[in-house]
Amino acid sequence: MIIMLTQNQIASLYQQTSAQGVSRVGLVVKLYDRILGDLQEALSAVAANDIERRVSSINHALLIVGELQGVLDFDGGGQVAKRLEGFYNVTRAMMVEANARASSEMITKLVDLYVPMRQAWQQVELDVASGQIQLPALAPPVTQRASPESSAGAHESEPSTSRWNA
Repeated sequence: MIIMLTQNQIASLYQQTSAQGVSRVGLVVKLYDRILGDLQEALSAVAANDIERRVSSINHALLIVGELQGVLDFDGGGQVAKRLEGFYNVTRAMMVEANARASSEMITKLVDLYVPMRQAWQQVELDVASGQIQLPALAPPVTQRASPESSAGAHESEPSTSRWNA
């Protein structure tokens, strides 16, 4: 059974897993796992000539890649963020083409591209856990309140539009 996540659900999952002690990098690993699961499901759907399942699976993978791409931190991530953006741009285009062509070869190539990326993120997670790498502190998005000092009639402001970073 495939579980599809919306962008809001992905952000919510980040907040929940952060609260439960799963690291930001651990969440990225889980999202890569989901992308790989979607691609495997798409391969199965191509073999079964199940167009609806293929389209749904690839579209879900595209949604996750889009979310990962949307939270890249170009100021803090520098060259790595730029390279990840290029990777995501290329693989998103490949997913669209693989979907349009119902190409198991292209989907297999995508799996071959995402497996080592997932392994690299998993290694980063292990290095962070062992203290070999330190990530900058980052708080998940929260609802911000106007401070009493900043306004006479303090009231709740709109939720922050900041997004979590990977």
